[in-house]
Amino acid sequence: MNKACISLGGALLAGAVVVTSALPAAADAEAKAPAVVQGAAKADASGTVLPMVGAAYRLRKLKALTIKGDASRDEWFKYLGLYRQGSNYFRFNWDTDYCSGPATEKQPGGYDFTFSCYRHDFGYRNYKKYAGEYNFKKYHRKRIDDVFLQDMQKQCGRKFWADPLTPALRKKMKAACNKTAKTYYNAVRTAGHL
Repeated sequence: MNKACISLGGALLAGAVVVTSALPAAADAEAKAPAVVQGAAKADASGTVLPMVGAAYRLRKLKALTIKGDASRDEWFKYLGLYRQGSNYFRFNWDTDYCSGPATEKQPGGYDFTFSCYRHDFGYRNYKKYAGEYNFKKYHRKRIDDVFLQDMQKQCGRKFWADPLTPALRKKMKAACNKTAKTYYNAVRTAGHL
């Protein structure tokens, strides 16, 4: 009987070693592939049932949509378009109040911060929801605010086809746009925690 217990214990230990040595490889595989949580699934607007996305995968996608660079902005626009067509695979919050104010109005010179504000609201709302208030403030808020400034400055650098303004006036309008962008940025840095 004692030999049987020792043999069983050895087999269990060997099995535990095999399982634990396989875990890092499984974790790497999960990091590269979409994480889907089995179980309750919800239907999108078209009635198509979508699997629930895992938290880690959702946060990776959220970060990819809220980092600096044209590729991130373009991907954000792609997912906004999919959302407007009724698909919300990651269950992101797409509500916006366009920076709580006049940002939706065109700035002097025809510059428009509407989508800059929309993307900024997107980052704030989803990080607060999926990362929590503490992690949002500590790890993500500054980056989202910096992306907001980048998006507005990109808008200020926009070139207009058949520009009705003289080059000198366009230069003044661009400077005014950049100044307004910096004012908006400073406002969210100061009061964005509210």
